[in-house]
Amino acid sequence: MMFRGISISSGIARGEAFVLSSVDQILVPRRSVAADEVDAELARFSVAIGTAEKELLALRDDVAKRIGVSEGDIFAAQALVVRDPRLHGQVVAVVQQSRINVEAALLDVIETFVRAFDQVSDPYLRDRAADVRDIGRRILAALAKDDAFVEIPDGSILVADELLPSAIARFELDRVKALVTDRGGKFSHTSILARSSRIPAVSGIRNAPLKIKTGDQLIVDGVSGMVFVNPDQAVQSEYARLEAELSGYRAGLQESIDLPSVTLDGTTILLLANASKVSDTEAACLYRADGIGLYRTEFAFSIRSAFPSEEDQYQLWKRAAERIHPRKIVLRLLDVGGDKQLPYFPLPQARNPSLAQRGIRLLLKNPDLLKSQLRAFLRVSAEHPVSVLIPVVGGIEDVRGTRAVLNEAMAELTAEGKAFNPKIPLGAMIEVPSAALLMAVLAKELDFFSLGTNDLVQYVLAADREDDTVDDYYQPLHPAVLRVIRFVSDAARAAGRPLSICGEIAGDPAYVQLLLGLGLREFSVAPGEILEVKNAIRATTLSDAETLATAALAKDSTSEVQELLEKGRFARRQAPSMPGKE
Repeated sequence: MMFRGISISSGIARGEAFVLSSVDQILVPRRSVAADEVDAELARFSVAIGTAEKELLALRDDVAKRIGVSEGDIFAAQALVVRDPRLHGQVVAVVQQSRINVEAALLDVIETFVRAFDQVSDPYLRDRAADVRDIGRRILAALAKDDAFVEIPDGSILVADELLPSAIARFELDRVKALVTDRGGKFSHTSILARSSRIPAVSGIRNAPLKIKTGDQLIVDGVSGMVFVNPDQAVQSEYARLEAELSGYRAGLQESIDLPSVTLDGTTILLLANASKVSDTEAACLYRADGIGLYRTEFAFSIRSAFPSEEDQYQLWKRAAERIHPRKIVLRLLDVGGDKQLPYFPLPQARNPSLAQRGIRLLLKNPDLLKSQLRAFLRVSAEHPVSVLIPVVGGIEDVRGTRAVLNEAMAELTAEGKAFNPKIPLGAMIEVPSAALLMAVLAKELDFFSLGTNDLVQYVLAADREDDTVDDYYQPLHPAVLRVIRFVSDAARAAGRPLSICGEIAGDPAYVQLLLGLGLREFSVAPGEILEVKNAIRATTLSDAETLATAALAKDSTSEVQELLEKGRFARRQAPSMPGKE
């Protein structure tokens, strides 16, 4: 059996499937249970129901005390639903008849209830679907026992409907050979994590957790976007051959580790690494990165059940800075909101999370959180070349608000006798069109810029990168996006401010020549992408790159730009091609 999806992270992997479903960022394994295990599963269910009921009643009392009795009664009503005999009976029946684990049975029953509510014409009853989902999430959390049941066997291929960043951060990706999902686009945060870890991944396999069973033998082709389930010997042999070719290709790349990142006509290009955890800095060193151009701090928050203290953060960022020293490290302030949620930091409901509170907007509304992180950054800067990067900047108010809290943090550290760099560089992510248009204004109060094309594309084109129904509209090569990039590059140069590009297109060698032509001279990419990007840099001249960019900027459509790049791809000199991509 073969399924065709979308390649979101290149590579080939073979292994055994481990199937999960997810609900509200709680990962749910789907596995068969033997007849003699049914009673134990149902006993776990009974205990979890008791735990959920106790939590809801405690919540009722707390809300009644702090807000009002009528508001507390909302949770009392949910506690009654937890004990609803129909819910209990259907879950028991699914476990007994389908012989699946209780988490998967509960998820199936909850989805059935929710669909039934969604089809009711009465808006009041339709709204009850949210209560049912919340009850299901609470029982699943009780079953999870601190996520103990999401221990993924080494060497598994993870199959899921969707993996949100906060969920995927709770297990070690080095235990996983590949990812197969129902939902998630090429520029989603999950796909970024997969590419950063060099894990092959295919998305767009509809109902993947239902079509594939735990234990199935899989081949994941992250080059063409195909997934083979229990393939025959001929298919296995063909992919064994392709794996050998890919290994040889990567071995060839290793020869360029110690070569400089310089164009054919002698222009040096700074090649930095993106990182999300301390171990990424080790990979950056192995690939001879010129520094860390973007350290995403969200991972350290996602793997915890509460906010890390200032001291915890200091120790983390210090270890990362020590490993990359004496090269620079750019630490980005916490960027949560949108699809990146923290379970212990509930945000207000939003009709469009991507346009709601996130990044620096959210931090400025939570100044204690912002100051704690800035204090940790400052303390690390006493001994290491640290820069601070502000996410999702919309205008000068965001910069001035951050600078004010930074100055408060400096004053406090001075009073406490703690050392820091008083001239620590402060920069902004350029990922919102308003910030791009205000580059000259922002440059007066900032030291550097980082071009975040992942979000910039979605905001310029009004296409949510986490919504695969608008994949056709999320086009990094859209003429409008290219013109914005050129505008930003020209503005940074005119202001004398360094500009790096850290979005996913920076790590794709097919885009390197165009980006050089648009004026980019610093690239920050996943460590595993450094060598391919370096080879692409070394295979072009700036004159060729500028000619290509001029031609691309004159095009009226994405398809015309793509055609232009495809022609240029065959004209590039000395660039090795990846097996399976021709």
